[in-house]
Amino acid sequence: MCISTGLDPIPAFCLTVDPINNTMSQPSILDRLSALDTNTVSDALDFLQLKGATYCLQPLWDCPKIVGRASTVRLGVKQDGAPPTVHLLTPVIDSIKPDDHDRVLVITGGTEGVSCWGDILANAAQVKHIRGTVIDGMSRDIDGSRDIGYPVYGRGVTMISARNRIVQVESSEPIQVRGGVTVRQDDYVIADRCGTVFVPAKRIHEVLELGERIDRRQALMVQDVQTGKPVSEVMHDTKFEAVQLNPPSKTPSPVAASRTRNPKEATLEDRELSALFADSDTPAVSDALDKLGIPGQAFNILPLTNYTKVTVGPAYTVRYVPASNPPGSVGDFIDDVAVGDVIVIDNGGRTDCTVWGDIMTQYAGLRGIAGTVIDGVCRDVNRAIEDSYPVFTAGRWMRTGKDRVQVDKVNEPVGIGRVRVQPRDIVVADANGVVVVPRVRAREVANVARGIEKSEEGVRELLADGASIAEARERMGYHTLQRKG
Repeated sequence: MCISTGLDPIPAFCLTVDPINNTMSQPSILDRLSALDTNTVSDALDFLQLKGATYCLQPLWDCPKIVGRASTVRLGVKQDGAPPTVHLLTPVIDSIKPDDHDRVLVITGGTEGVSCWGDILANAAQVKHIRGTVIDGMSRDIDGSRDIGYPVYGRGVTMISARNRIVQVESSEPIQVRGGVTVRQDDYVIADRCGTVFVPAKRIHEVLELGERIDRRQALMVQDVQTGKPVSEVMHDTKFEAVQLNPPSKTPSPVAASRTRNPKEATLEDRELSALFADSDTPAVSDALDKLGIPGQAFNILPLTNYTKVTVGPAYTVRYVPASNPPGSVGDFIDDVAVGDVIVIDNGGRTDCTVWGDIMTQYAGLRGIAGTVIDGVCRDVNRAIEDSYPVFTAGRWMRTGKDRVQVDKVNEPVGIGRVRVQPRDIVVADANGVVVVPRVRAREVANVARGIEKSEEGVRELLADGASIAEARERMGYHTLQRKG
């Protein structure tokens, strides 16, 4: 049974029914991966800047999709005079345990025109309940695999045997396949008519989450086209980039969704500017601000927890002042905040009373607000952490702000951590803290940040190749990356 929240970009989720106990359970990782296709998974990897999509590794007969976990094998050319060995791949197949039913054989290292697979191996693999084989190479006897319904993906077919030509070199070790993709033992595999994609096991949860959001967004885009919306509007780049923005934190019921759905959608420009920073982090943006001579680092404004994702959005600014008599409102402004905005609250650095709690957290999440930044303190932090709603503050304390402070102005310039924030400036926040990018210079800052990140990645690659840190930094101009140009 699939339940859709009705809110975008929250993904749909599916529940499975245990026929014995008649109870609901969450789908497994493989179930969720099976519900996607290689196009969607490839897009998710692109958004996360992960390598995993290959090319030319396609079905060698009209076989079904494969979804499983990799058992890796590297082959090599048999040297002249080498003694006879067991047939390649047979030790790997024999080692598969009877209850290990999620295996996909992933093979590389063959030679052009020579087979790495055949019908006897296919029959042996099927007996072991192996889900299929992906070869960065060629297969023969493909009719034999088709006749028993065993899926084989690869570069092509041949009749030339591997015997006395190719040997098995190692198994269960990292291998590299087409597209410069490294596949490790137990990585996830999905292969269908469009090709083959590998997902690093340690990143599977975020890839699935993003893939499900992309899948839902694309389904809605299809509906928009079918109802007559211009395809140029529906398929604008910002529609895809917006998938990266943080989704609301909780999945409400359909009734609650209809009541709390935010009618204030982000503008096209807001989505575009936010998307410019979706792949960056605050250190890179901070360095770019330094290089351009722009103050923007919010001092002493820190995350509630070690967030693994970046929060990006235009600032909806709020200023609090000491309460009047009678006291004024403390939080009704939130009804005017658009989807994807970051609420930026200036409470003058006060730490003796809060301006944010669990009700605001819940409502902001339901409304699709990206996060909250406070020059002051918050309370009910467990709710924000459990809901994965991003909050960045100068601290936390439990004393209410009611009758102590009140909203004075919204959407006017405010001060946050010694930084002036104009309404609709772009806020970038993560585990390192908060930076604010002037809206009028957002594109310039984003370009410089990307250049800095590229140079630093070059330093890391040189270090991995054996360079000294002094040499790597010199070659990539590391010492000048943040220097004003």
